[in-house]
Amino acid sequence: MRTLIVSDIFGFTNQLKSFCAQFSGEVKIISPYDVSTPLNELQEQLMYDKFINRLGHDGYADKVQEALINFSPDYIIAFSAGATAAWRALAMTPLKRVQKMIAFYPGQIRHFTSLNPNCHVDIYFPEAEQHFDIKPVIVALKTIPCLHVIKSRYKHGFMNELSENFNRDAYQHYSQICLKEQQNLQEITDNHQLSAQV
Repeated sequence: MRTLIVSDIFGFTNQLKSFCAQFSGEVKIISPYDVSTPLNELQEQLMYDKFINRLGHDGYADKVQEALINFSPDYIIAFSAGATAAWRALAMTPLKRVQKMIAFYPGQIRHFTSLNPNCHVDIYFPEAEQHFDIKPVIVALKTIPCLHVIKSRYKHGFMNELSENFNRDAYQHYSQICLKEQQNLQEITDNHQLSAQV
């Protein structure tokens, strides 16, 4: 089982590495940056400016698409700008083995509701977004096959310990959902391989 974790604008952090350590199999982190983010830079506005200046949304989608082709993951967990990048990359990549993606608060997805990632996707939105109304976005996304959209009761960033909106209860709850999904996918893969051998 190969799991691809697509970071938000904070990139490689100790907190994200700790999240990834929960998962079995091969786990790869994709970040907008090539190195870990220094502790003195871990402020949201500073990180957003760095993200836009270094790579931007289009560049991040291209980087994730490259990882889809080269790493060939079965499962994707993605956050914020990384979730939108993964959504776009999945839609741009015709041949892939991704079975499932879980996307947390992909705000920029509002610009890409006509895309179809062609795999099962669960999207967890925050209770509200500061810059736009999520209701019409959810309505538009619900027309896409194999897509499950959930509006949580938490704020954007609830899964990131470095965000002012981090929520420990939400983090623990959704981490368990991500782990259970990986276990389910592994069982499906194992059963498929057994039936192919018979």
